Amino acid sequence: MSNLTVETFVLGMEETNCYLLSVDGEAVVIDVGTEPQRLIQRIKELGLKLTGIYITHFHIDHVGGVQELLQECPAPVFISGVDEFMKDLSLEAGGCRELVEFLEFPFEEIAPGRRKVLGHDMLVFDTPGHTPGSLSFFFPAAGCVFVGDLIFMIAVGRTDLPRGSSSELLRSIRSRIFILPDTTRIYSGHGPMTSVIHEKENNPHFVL
Repeated sequence: MSNLTVETFVLGMEETNCYLLSVDGEAVVIDVGTEPQRLIQRIKELGLKLTGIYITHFHIDHVGGVQELLQECPAPVFISGVDEFMKDLSLEAGGCRELVEFLEFPFEEIAPGRRKVLGHDMLVFDTPGHTPGSLSFFFPAAGCVFVGDLIFMIAVGRTDLPRGSSSELLRSIRSRIFILPDTTRIYSGHGPMTSVIHEKENNPHFVL
């Protein structure tokens, strides 16, 4: 099994981390922030075949560039349908109704479980809290997990947006992320990479 290469692109005004994962000429993308031109350029530069786009949650800063990416690099989009209610909420209410024309892309609902992605096992975890449909993607052989806005270096995701839940978020981190090997690299939706052991020992939401 070939090694998984991970490249990070910080996209848009919100500085959202978008991840390009590749193995032997094939690639998937995890989250697509707004203004994805640099990502598209890199995919073309490397001659990669995009085989999937995986979305951690349906906030505009994580899906705003999907439509533009699909125009240049068609691929199936996988996302939890639980978060689709945000299309009906205004920006003021924490939704994306005013920008919905940028979000009219086809997608397949993805459920928790094991999938084969780029020749690697990928475990899909339901990790609600930031949004009810938030997902995390764990690659055991590569020792990395992509968590969206669930947890950051010495911080956790906000829960004051529609149907967010602080108790669910902390439970998701404890039951899905902190059970992973301590050396697992955590790739968050914003900010630097961290690790399971670093957050267990330093995150103020868990350290007494």
